[in-house]
Amino acid sequence: MNTRRRLLTLGAAVLAPAWVRAEPAPDALVLANAIYPPLVNPPGHASGEGVDIEIAREALRRGGFEGAIDLQLVPWKRVLFMLEHGTADFTTTANFSTERDRFLRWSTPYRAGVQYHFYTRKGSGLKLQQLEDLRGHRLALSAGFIYPKAVLDMAAGQVEYGRNVGSAVQLVERGRAEVAIVSALAGTWEIHQLGAADALERQPLAHFNPEPSFMAFSKASTRSPAALAAMDAGLASMLRDGSIARIERRYVR
Repeated sequence: MNTRRRLLTLGAAVLAPAWVRAEPAPDALVLANAIYPPLVNPPGHASGEGVDIEIAREALRRGGFEGAIDLQLVPWKRVLFMLEHGTADFTTTANFSTERDRFLRWSTPYRAGVQYHFYTRKGSGLKLQQLEDLRGHRLALSAGFIYPKAVLDMAAGQVEYGRNVGSAVQLVERGRAEVAIVSALAGTWEIHQLGAADALERQPLAHFNPEPSFMAFSKASTRSPAALAAMDAGLASMLRDGSIARIERRYVR
């Protein structure tokens, strides 16, 4: 079994039971998230729980939260459903949108923005230097994620969706899409972990989206206001002393 299939099989094995797991302790904060290495790693990963899970735990600790944190790993669409209905208290690595603002409260931003990279199938002959070069080409996106408007405007609706980064990349490999767009931190890491880098060509085009990342808390949860206050205090402390950058460097060398 190759690396890609091992990871996809692991993801399926991890995610399915999470929907039917026992209720957490009454005082536990439920942190719902999708596996998104290295920000959110699969259980038992050698490098740890993931960059943003460690940031969240440390920020809450510094902010004075002393309860348990129950991590539930489910697909991203399920994460949003749980937050909207109050069956989860918060998630990490969230970008603001008007729709999400309806049911979420937002922490202090802890990452200034996201750099995006673009990948095509090796030997495709495409050369993407600037956003205008995307016109007329079909993009592969991961369902449930927010992408820069400037990129989507170039695609003009010519998009295909995979359920995650791995399946979005497969759309390009199989010719159903021409260009996969991924975050420089998490998406590029996953492409290499899946063993897909040799079949793809990273294009010269890169795009920085200045929209920050937040910890997002459910408005339907009675626990979230106090937890959000603790998170904000902890994140402020970590931003002051450089702890967030140090955690990132441990995962991405």
